Amino acid sequence: MNEREFIFNSSSPICEIDAVIAAEENSYYLYFTSSPEFEIRILNALWICNRHETPDKTDYMSALEKNEGPTLSKENVSEMQPIHGMEFNPDKFSCVWYDTGDAAAIFYDKKLICVIPPIVGLYDFPGFSVFAKGQTRYAWEMPKDPEFEKQIMDNKLFWEMIKNENTWKKLEQDYLEAIDTFIGSPCTNKKSIGTEKFPNRAIVQGNKDSKLYSITIGVSLYAMPSVAKVFGNNCKDQSRIEFGFSATSSHSKLTDIMDMVMSDVADIPWKERSFFWHGHTITFNYIIKFVAILFINPIYIEGMESPQWQKISGCKVNTLWLVPITATELKYLRDHGIDELIKKSDHPKSLHIFDGKPKFIQQ
Repeated sequence: MNEREFIFNSSSPICEIDAVIAAEENSYYLYFTSSPEFEIRILNALWICNRHETPDKTDYMSALEKNEGPTLSKENVSEMQPIHGMEFNPDKFSCVWYDTGDAAAIFYDKKLICVIPPIVGLYDFPGFSVFAKGQTRYAWEMPKDPEFEKQIMDNKLFWEMIKNENTWKKLEQDYLEAIDTFIGSPCTNKKSIGTEKFPNRAIVQGNKDSKLYSITIGVSLYAMPSVAKVFGNNCKDQSRIEFGFSATSSHSKLTDIMDMVMSDVADIPWKERSFFWHGHTITFNYIIKFVAILFINPIYIEGMESPQWQKISGCKVNTLWLVPITATELKYLRDHGIDELIKKSDHPKSLHIFDGKPKFIQQ
């Protein structure tokens, strides 16, 4: 059996995946891998080019027997690749990660050669290679739109910006000003929920009209993975979020629990290559009679309050309010959808403020 030789590796800055290039017997492949405790798991695979003379037909069975990716045939190989194949110098590879952390572009000697973009996997889409022609389940030909490569270079600039020491100072000031304006006075407390990969996150607490508020800052620095698979490539307005929770003063002790919840869920999109949005839920059983947390985006409810965030890298920042719901409400949500559930609320503008009672279906 042929063994893959991994000749290049780049780890995602924020997701638990690696982009590795493998020199196989007949082809080069770009793989996205995770590293479980006992073995590497391949998440995505993209043909880059053939190493030897391009065959008239693709021999899928031979590739399967050798446990390697297929060699593409002449009808799917572009004129960019020499007829006798090609070899790469591993030292000339470089990688640019998308701001979602789950997609990457590979450059060779400063030339873009292949991309696994955020929509990879949708309808068996594998990614793009400059050496591919047409569309196969192993590679699609590279888009000719100059805007495509510009987006990749914008991501390169994004990571350079994030690493700048002064970037967070300016962004933190913008975040805090948005919350102070929302609450109507300076926030009363700020505590870090940062981690090694997300060092600048925090939760800000404040009071407004006898209501307690806890709101995250810094979660929206990075775009969430998989958003493009639902909202399409033009998903800048849905890709960044902050979390918030509000309660009446009689439930002040609950805010500490909800702060821990927000700290935990803030990592989930990048750990699981997923995203949170309006109508999504997570299991929650820390309050008697409540079984889940429902995420509510105020853009869908006329008159519901929210901090007015500054854009991040030209992307709108959304607030997701955490709303505890009962088993009855969760079942209704699953059966009828979020829009119908909201119609069950007598006061939709204030359903995000917890007062100990169900917000949608009284029991």
